[in-house]
Amino acid sequence: MKNLVRTIVPLVIGAAIGFFVCKQYFCEKPDCPECPPNTTTVPSGIISVNKAVNLHETYKESRYQVINETIGGQTDSTFLDTQFVWFEYEKIKNYIAYLETVERKNPNNPEISGIRVYFGAYDSTNPEYPQQQTVFFNPTIKTELEEDNNNMKNLPFYILPDTANEPLVGKYKVIQRLLLDEYNDVERAFIANSNLGHEETSENMVQKSAITNAKNGGDGTSLSFNIGHLSPPPPRG
Repeated sequence: MKNLVRTIVPLVIGAAIGFFVCKQYFCEKPDCPECPPNTTTVPSGIISVNKAVNLHETYKESRYQVINETIGGQTDSTFLDTQFVWFEYEKIKNYIAYLETVERKNPNNPEISGIRVYFGAYDSTNPEYPQQQTVFFNPTIKTELEEDNNNMKNLPFYILPDTANEPLVGKYKVIQRLLLDEYNDVERAFIANSNLGHEETSENMVQKSAITNAKNGGDGTSLSFNIGHLSPPPPRG
């Protein structure tokens, strides 16, 4: 037995050291199984620099001045709305890692199918960006709704925790107030949530939608992400 222990312990220690050395120093080597994938394949969705510039210039020419004049109006001729939102790379990676943790903790829920990027706006009381546009992210799950457009099947959700001690573990619930009002938001949320196992009548959902409660879409764990930096920044007096 002692000889077996003497044999196994060095092997375990050696494997552990090899794991960390490989991960820390040799992740560029193709034979390191614990390293993140290193690919030169261009991902779907990459556009040319000219296309990116054209998209932004089209926005400025067709919308930007109208927004500035509408929001600023006769009261604030210096108002300039947002042209881009910058997010720190590390915070984006941490957010994706957080969503991956949510998936691991909820194997009985649907897989996260994507992320919706919502347009939003701060109100006039915001200390940093009063009245400026912003964006926020919310993960989605694919539902069984009968929709021609795939975007409309993938709906934003939050978590209804099973216990207070585990806020990331529970049932996913579609956020009805983040659905498009023009596309029967109450009915679509009711069908989607019923398929997720939430026992709730359509009448209750109508009543809830009339209540102004912006906390996490209701009573659960929010996965919405917003902490970005807007430009141009508002002028300082």
